[in-house]
Amino acid sequence: MATSPKEGKLIYHLTSFDNLESILRNGLISRSDLANFDDVAEKEIINHRELMGLNGFVPFHFFGGNPFDGAVQKTHSDKTFIFLTLHRSFAQKKKFKILIQHPLSLIDCEPLSYSEGFDAIDWEIMELRDYSNHKCREICMAECLSPATISPRDFFCIYTPNQDINNKVIKLRNAILGENAFYVNVNSTLFL
Repeated sequence: MATSPKEGKLIYHLTSFDNLESILRNGLISRSDLANFDDVAEKEIINHRELMGLNGFVPFHFFGGNPFDGAVQKTHSDKTFIFLTLHRSFAQKKKFKILIQHPLSLIDCEPLSYSEGFDAIDWEIMELRDYSNHKCREICMAECLSPATISPRDFFCIYTPNQDINNKVIKLRNAILGENAFYVNVNSTLFL
């Protein structure tokens, strides 16, 4: 049985494989500080995030394969995706903020502190992962927000959809950062 979202140890950021070299060279940067990248987010969400002052954060989710991840992969089925992960303890130590559900479903998008936000998430509903239920769907897209650029040396693991992409990620990692920078592993269950 899968680990419940509350008991998980990681947070997850989905990105296009095409962004990886830049991320490894420059870090995982907030949208407001990026110039050229393979953008896969919906325009409505981007606009809302900008209006709410959220584009200066780097967003993560509490589990991979949530409704956002699925929608992005369906919309961009021609692209290859990977998941960048961090330990939750790192997020807590670095004072990440939390939105307790998807920002489009919140009237007040004021991020909470890590501990306050973590305690405020409705983990029981999130654990259902019933994406046909609107409330559950929105809670499953709760966000953990980094206020700063993240060094790739702080990644725990990059999860890939298959061995071919895994090998390409390893090759890039080794060339740019060295083989001990972070783990790389196939986890096809996270991908469509």
